[in-house]
This record gives sequence, structure tokens and C-alpha cells, in this order.
Amino acid sequence: MYSINFNKEILKSTEQDYKKVKITAEQSKTIQEISKLLLELIPLSELILKDCILHTLKEWQIKNNKLINEIVDMPIGRKLNAIKEMFNIGKKKLKSALTEPKKKSEIIIDIAFEKVFKSYMKNINEHQK
Repeated sequence: MYSINFNKEILKSTEQDYKKVKITAEQSKTIQEISKLLLELIPLSELILKDCILHTLKEWQIKNNKLINEIVDMPIGRKLNAIKEMFNIGKKKLKSALTEPKKKSEIIIDIAFEKVFKSYMKNINEHQK
């Protein structure tokens, strides 16, 4: 497996941030599911990945002036766009913590996020039936 190098100082601070965050049980379950899938593809600490996801959710809520739980009530097109936007924010956040060599690591992160997004969407579709 290819090794991905991250800035260790950034990662240490994110681990501390995550320990302070309080989330609902539903949010925690979703974070665990997404983290598990991403961790199968990206060699990274689970705690760091969860922190990245939490910051992603927070950034999306601020940017869109909506709470995450409002996505459930959105029309399907807007719901899909919101979810894809969150995956893109998360991917960007994770890439921002990379150190050299970046190019191959960025490609691995791109592929991992795309695979997990497709899997997540498939899961959503199955639960709506």
C-alpha cells in the first residue's frame, strides 16, 4: 500500500479538536460509516478522519445556512448536490494537510472519496426503497 504523508502538527491539533466535539447519535453513526469506508482506502488515523468529517459538516452548515438534518427533507436533486458538496469539502480539507509528495497522495484521496461517495449514494438509494 502506498504511504500518504500528512503534516503531523496539523493532525495532532485535529485529534485534540475532535475530543472536544459533541455530536448526536445519528451523526456519529453516519461519521462511523463514512470513516470506515475511507479508512479502507486511505492509511490514516480514524480520529483524524472523523475530525475532518466533523469540520466538513460544520463548514457545509455555515456555507449553506442549514443544519445537516435538514438534508433529509430536501428534494432529491438538492439532497444529492448537498451530499456531493460535503464530500468535496472533506476531500479538500484532507488534501490541505498533505506534505510532499502530494500528487500521488491527492490522486489516492480523489479515488477514495469518489468510491465512498458512490457507495454512500447506493446505500441511501437502498434505504429509500
